[in-house]
Amino acid sequence: MPTDASVQRLRIGAELRRLREMAQLSGEQAARTLGWSQPKVSRIEAGRTAFTVKDVASLLALYGVPDDVRAELLGATAEDTGEGAWIVRAGGFPRRQDSIASLETVTKRIRHHQPVVLPGLLQTYDYARAVAAAAGATEPDAIAAARMHRQEMLTAKSGPRYDVVLDARALLLGVGDVELITGQLRALAERAESLRRLDLRVIPLGAIVPAFSTVGFTIYDFRAGESPSVAWIEAPTGDVYFSATEDVDRYASLFKTLRGVALTPDGSIGYLRSLATEVRRFMAVP
Repeated sequence: MPTDASVQRLRIGAELRRLREMAQLSGEQAARTLGWSQPKVSRIEAGRTAFTVKDVASLLALYGVPDDVRAELLGATAEDTGEGAWIVRAGGFPRRQDSIASLETVTKRIRHHQPVVLPGLLQTYDYARAVAAAAGATEPDAIAAARMHRQEMLTAKSGPRYDVVLDARALLLGVGDVELITGQLRALAERAESLRRLDLRVIPLGAIVPAFSTVGFTIYDFRAGESPSVAWIEAPTGDVYFSATEDVDRYASLFKTLRGVALTPDGSIGYLRSLATEVRRFMAVP
């Protein structure tokens, strides 16, 4: 009779195999790229050997999986290995996001707070391209195109609930000219009004807040009951993940507090439309 840990390991291995096949890579190709032996890849996929968060992160980076899929499998791996927090270096292998476009959504709810930049799932193409270029990406058009494709999860039949709290300062990040920012704000208001699964709330400029976060964070709740919720912080040189219950609960509590300070969804839509008419006043333009 397999233990719970081995059952989890078998599930993760099976998912890794499916992702590799969807990325159209053989086990030998994956092993050669990572500097591993081919039997190591086979043993991981068959769940016949213990593997680390680092092992799984390397495979997921190679296969180019979306952020929520990566968080789910890394969180499940961490639970199996007893790790509650870990860092995955950014960069590395190119992300072939288009190759797994048909992968179903693994999340049932996403909670996202951003004090600096708009979330990728809510960006327009022009804004996404500008952000990618400002971050030093070598192929900003490819990143923007992949981001637009990923946004389809919000309208998919099995798509997750998406709860977002934005600091108004993130709305005015000067990654482009007045027209670009204005277009992004109007598109954001339209999306907040039309997307049934989106709950978007804005903390207005000058609001008195009892708590704040200096960085953006995302909390993923997964459909797979055996996968723990994961909090994720994205940084320029590495992504930080937390799956320990006390850590996730702390981020969830902070999100709840910030949500309570923000405007209502209807109030936020009105605020976005009003701000779109005043962008020039807030930006350092002639």
